[in-house]
Amino acid sequence: MKKHSSILAASLLLMFPAPALRLCAQEAKPAEAPKPEPSAPAEPGKETPRPEEKKEEAKPAEDSKKETVKKDQNAQEKFSRETADILKSWEPALAEVRRATVQLTREGKPVAFGCAVHENGFIITKASELEDKKGAFLSGIEVRFPEGLRLPVKLVDVHRPYDLALLKVDARGLRPMAWDENAKPEPGSFLAAATPERLPVAAGVLSVNPRSLDESQKGWLGVGVGAGDGGVKITQVYPDSPAGKAGIVSDDVITSINGKPVANIEEFISTITAVRPYQTIKIVVKREKGDRELDATLAPRPSGLGGLAEDPRNMMSGSLSKNRRGFPDAFQHDMVLGPNEIGGPVVDLDGHVVGMNIARSGRIECFAIPAKTIKTLLSSVAEGKFFHPELDALRDERKNAEASLERLKKELEQLSQRIKDAEAPPAK
Repeated sequence: MKKHSSILAASLLLMFPAPALRLCAQEAKPAEAPKPEPSAPAEPGKETPRPEEKKEEAKPAEDSKKETVKKDQNAQEKFSRETADILKSWEPALAEVRRATVQLTREGKPVAFGCAVHENGFIITKASELEDKKGAFLSGIEVRFPEGLRLPVKLVDVHRPYDLALLKVDARGLRPMAWDENAKPEPGSFLAAATPERLPVAAGVLSVNPRSLDESQKGWLGVGVGAGDGGVKITQVYPDSPAGKAGIVSDDVITSINGKPVANIEEFISTITAVRPYQTIKIVVKREKGDRELDATLAPRPSGLGGLAEDPRNMMSGSLSKNRRGFPDAFQHDMVLGPNEIGGPVVDLDGHVVGMNIARSGRIECFAIPAKTIKTLLSSVAEGKFFHPELDALRDERKNAEASLERLKKELEQLSQRIKDAEAPPAK
């Protein structure tokens, strides 16, 4: 496999002109133009005849445009990462992977790819591609195995945070996908999207390492910030925000959070987003009259605040996945896949399965769930269900929310009593 990866890497590099060739081209000198032979002197009183000038016929503008387009297409085909020769060079790396890859169809049309995950007939794929507009599982879904066998499937479990569906077919002896949690490709590494066929459906490079895309699980303080002297300066406090309720005001300079110094905006953002909603943090702010320590209970980020507007350029090269954001853990690559080409494995040059494609989110932007995360979610697959660690997180959130509610109730009782005392007539 190491030998194959070297050959494939060399093949990919051959797409680009060699520096030596460019150097030779720069050093080469143009040949001297041939000198005209001396002509006989003209006789007195006679004009020297002039050679007839050849006029080039101008090509029609449309033909010229077609020729330019053809040249562009030839260049695309010659230097693309997905030429026939390049895709064919992936074949040895996908030889074993494709045997555990399936295609899901409905009424003969491709819906998504999938991965066999247990010998007793369990398969995973992208859930939302198998659902109607109301979220109900579509009828008539079939799975096609590499050998050509087709079987109906039934839905047994769904993992909503990752948009994963666990399917069951009436078959034994499936070849489970070999997820490699130890393989950690770096940005710039070559990757391919495997299918049940011998060649990948697309090839590309890893763009961004695994990260959380789930904004709802990140705490929100509700402030605008800028660079400050010895910390982060508050430039804005949003109405009815955790910051406002905690007593933070504009021009405050946050110097530490939970005892950890905050020197710049990056440290402030990473510290806040590492805290889950409904948890209380201690914030030290610097003011003209001295430092103050404030308690702020973070909230989930409001859905209408700072939402990402869809870039119309994302639709230029085809449709996007219906569910394409919010995954708790995903890496990004630049393979161009259609929504019906999601759900299959992502493979590196050595044939390691490093993840599973879960969404096409932009023109040249796709997300994949890392192999390590997939293995964790499949720890209960023999029982016909996903492992749901998010339930523990939701229970913790509920516990924190209940504690916050109790604290608010006490504050409400105290305020009510103060109002009652203020309204009471003075004692005689």
